[in-house]
Formats: sequence, structure tokens, C-alpha cells
Amino acid sequence: MLKKEHLFCSTPFRRALIYGHRIVRSAGDFTGRRFFKPAGDVYMCCWLQSSPIGNIQYQSVKEVWNGQKAQEIRRTILDGSFKYCGRRCPLLQTVSYEVQQRETVKDKELKTVIESELTILPYGPREIICAYDRSCNLSCPSCRTEVLVESDRREEILAIQSKLENEALKDAHVLTISGDGDPFGSPFYRRWLQTMSRGEMPHLEQITLCTNAQLWTRKMWSTIPKDIQVLVKSASISIDAATAKTYSINRRGGDFENLLENLEFIRELRTHGPLKHLMMSMVVQSNNYKEMRAFIHLGKRYNADVVWFSKIINWGSFSEYEYKDRAIHLPEHPCHSEFIDILNNEIFCDPIVYLGNLSELY
Repeated sequence: MLKKEHLFCSTPFRRALIYGHRIVRSAGDFTGRRFFKPAGDVYMCCWLQSSPIGNIQYQSVKEVWNGQKAQEIRRTILDGSFKYCGRRCPLLQTVSYEVQQRETVKDKELKTVIESELTILPYGPREIICAYDRSCNLSCPSCRTEVLVESDRREEILAIQSKLENEALKDAHVLTISGDGDPFGSPFYRRWLQTMSRGEMPHLEQITLCTNAQLWTRKMWSTIPKDIQVLVKSASISIDAATAKTYSINRRGGDFENLLENLEFIRELRTHGPLKHLMMSMVVQSNNYKEMRAFIHLGKRYNADVVWFSKIINWGSFSEYEYKDRAIHLPEHPCHSEFIDILNNEIFCDPIVYLGNLSELY
């Protein structure tokens, strides 16, 4: 395990993650307790879901961004305690992405933060992750129990979106859609992508699409304005399988052949632009761990820059029995030793492979 006091995580100094109305169970909590999260709650990281820093429905973006809770979380990064960051965070198990050794931080803005120990920031969120609309065309078991299109929350969703446009996008460098649904499966996100104004986000350098890619067709892409298309430089595609049979289970409602067809088009975007980074992800569980090696080959086939593996987490869609049956990473799982044997294969040394919170098992 890395010594946290030597690390710096940029996330609380750059990112605002905005959730919508939902009732969830804490990951791994089998007590039946449910937690209400009101729409507009802002977090700095998806691994800090017990620590909202405010709510943009009732506060300005500035009040939330530099509020007391935000300052407190930043202080725990600067003092090296990482008090609010649990062992579940995959980034704290490796030095990559947002987590760096303090002495290697090169970004001028972040170096100033470290040297001056800033908890109140002179700038707004640089990265905005939109997760306030859970609408999706699939109902993957690891995420939800049914297909959800949040048409009854239309006014609320559009109000949050308007707040971001008026108060946050002017400082943003990166915009991610969506952290809790699908950008094409949501009628609100889809329409936003089709009507965005470049002038409202003058410093925006990148749009990241987090999607299952079932609806990312050439025709859908053509409905997005050219000046917005060129900003789509990163994409994360959740797949969770390397075969049609497993895909039909883990990506409930999806079609594997349709996915492969769309991946051919997305490969074109990665080869010729505007995409500069493509990630394909698998939530590892008992019904797909034997496909991990094939999944790496799938990533290479479609020019993925990263093939990301992660533990399955119970976000509230599984009973205790169901979760333990799927959680192949748990030592008590009957197939755990076989899973460890698979992880020992040299293919997992490939530079495109990222094991995240599975790294400690590797």
C-alpha cells in the first residue's frame, strides 16, 4: 500500500460531481439501510459519497465549491491523512490518473495549491461530472433493477443544467456526461449535446462521454454540432463482458453485435479524431472473470488506450446473497483462488491494463 502522506490527489481541487435525486444503500452495506440523496448534491469524487459539499439547487456554485465541507476535504489531502478517502478508492492503490507523488506534480495551478496549502480556491470547478440524470437505455444489474428514463424530473434536471451553464461552465476545462446514466439514453443530456453553445464554455478543452455505446451510432453522432464534436476527446465505454452470452446478462437490454458495430465507428473516431483517449471497462464478477484476458484483446481490437478492471460494488441493487455470489474478489468466494491464478497471467502486465482497486490482489 502506498504511503498516503507522500501522495496528492487533484480531485478535490478540480472536480465537482453533481448527482440527481436517488435513494441508495452504501456500498457493501447489507443492513438494509437506505440513504436519501437529494437532487443537486455536489461531491468531489464518486468514492466520497458520504460527504456532499453542498447543493446547487439551494446554493450558488461558488458557495458550494469553497464551502466549509469542501475546505475540510481539501485539508485532509494537503495534510496527507486522506481522512474521507476509503480503501475502496482504486486510485489510491496506484500512482496514476488523479493521484501523484507530491514531488512529481507539474501543473502550475496545483503546485500553487500544494505550496500555499490552499483550501479556498481562486477558480471554479475545472472538471464537472454530470450525474444528475440517471436515465439510461439499459438496466445493468450492477447498477439498477429496471430501465429508467427520468421524464418526471424534467424541470428539476433542466434547472440544474441551467445553473451549471450560468455559473460553472465558464471556468470548466473538462465536462463529463454522464456519471450515472447514459448521455445518449437520456433525452436531456442528448438534447444538451445537440444544442450546446461553445460561447458559454470558453475554456472548455474536453468533453468526456461515459456510455454503454449502444446508441452511439454514426447517425446519432451527426446530430451533434461540429464545434461540439471536436471537444469530445475522451470516452469511457462500460461493457463488462467479452462474449454475447455474458453481455446479455451484465448489460441487460443491450445487444452485443450492435455494440461491436458501434465500436467499429468509435474506433474510426479514435484513429482519425476527435477522440484522443478511449477506455473500455469491466466490472469484474463471478460470471465474467474468465473473460478478462479476452476483454483485453477486445480493447486492443478497437484501439482502446486503457482497459480498466474494477471490483463489483453493491450500490444497492443486490441482496447480501446475490452480492457475495458475484463478488469474486472476496477471499471467501469459492472461485477466488482460480480468479487469482488468472490475474497472474502475464497479459495483465500490458501497459493498457489498469487494475485499479484489484491491484492489491495482483
